[in-house]
Amino acid sequence: MSELSRFNRRQFLYASSALALTGLRGPNVAAQSAAHKLVVMVYLKGGNDGYNTLVPVGNARYRKLRPTIAQRRDQVLMINESHGLHRDLAALMPLWQDKQLALLQGIGQQDVTNQHYRDAEMQFTGAGPDEYLVDGWVTRALNQNASIKRTSIDAFAFGDLDIREADPMGPFRGGSDNVGVINMLYPNEWLMRHRVSDTAHLTTRKASASAKSFTLDAPKPLKTVFPADAFGNALQSTVELAAASKAPPVVHITLNAEDGDQHNAFDTHWNQLKFHGPVLARLANGLAAFRAGMQEIGRWDDTLVFTYDEFGRSPKENAEGGTHHGWSSVHLVLGGRVIGGLLGEAVPVVDVFQIDGPPPVIDYRALYTTVIEKWWGGNANGVFTKRFSPLSLLRT
Repeated sequence: MSELSRFNRRQFLYASSALALTGLRGPNVAAQSAAHKLVVMVYLKGGNDGYNTLVPVGNARYRKLRPTIAQRRDQVLMINESHGLHRDLAALMPLWQDKQLALLQGIGQQDVTNQHYRDAEMQFTGAGPDEYLVDGWVTRALNQNASIKRTSIDAFAFGDLDIREADPMGPFRGGSDNVGVINMLYPNEWLMRHRVSDTAHLTTRKASASAKSFTLDAPKPLKTVFPADAFGNALQSTVELAAASKAPPVVHITLNAEDGDQHNAFDTHWNQLKFHGPVLARLANGLAAFRAGMQEIGRWDDTLVFTYDEFGRSPKENAEGGTHHGWSSVHLVLGGRVIGGLLGEAVPVVDVFQIDGPPPVIDYRALYTTVIEKWWGGNANGVFTKRFSPLSLLRT
């Protein structure tokens, strides 16, 4: 008998050295058995290159401005006559064909600052370039919408949430005690090596007097096979939580390079051809397995996944074979109720290689409003300083 099988209940420990607890103000709602609407936020830390994600292969200026990093027509997965997905996103093509993947073109924040921390802060809080908000947008949304179904915890966050450790809570800023943050970026952290289903024999490790616990029934083994990396582990843990009706309204997962260096993943200032493809493959393979896992437990139609980042990349490549920060990007939205296809407008290719346009055609807060109002059935009024119309993303 394995050590895991000797446990009927498990404790999911929150100790200060491996698992920090913080969270959202408001009522601590008791766990509910009824299925609720789960949102999975995937943070592409560093700023993903939308031009090489949804590739404008029919654009001659794109090829001219990116002489070494442009993706050719025969290198991409064509989705229409002018655009194709990066070939390392191949695992997502079945979702595209099933119309469960939407690509938000030209989404972002105008007037980004070229500073990771400030631009990430705007994404986390829902602020405009001239605004400084204290609480995260998820914090405000949950506090202002008591009708959103919640378990005994408001959110799980796998991986780091913020650019600087002094203010680490990302979209959950301004909370009190109800978000579990699991640092999975470093090899010595146990969740890098162990999923939720593997933690029974680890309940005494890194425990402290202040450790709190989250109990979870031992899950049934999943047939779905997940990638054996931190991103895959986090996604499998999310499926296991959902299977046990313990998934909170929000799960946040940071996708970075396997060594934790954002410059070896999405912040591709140099040698983009080496780094960008592998991290896109990890994204695609993980999300494809996640869909299979959620379908296996019958929860895919209750799940909405979207990617986001602090900014996009410049249209023009630099002298180091990379790109600098830009305004517009492409976000992926996945789910059983997602209306698949292209939304927004193809991002123009302009002769800019150092921060600046083209300006976004979709304000990123319109996506957040869609989550709050169309997915959770809440009200976004007051969450942001002005009103944003929700996007036509979801089937009723």
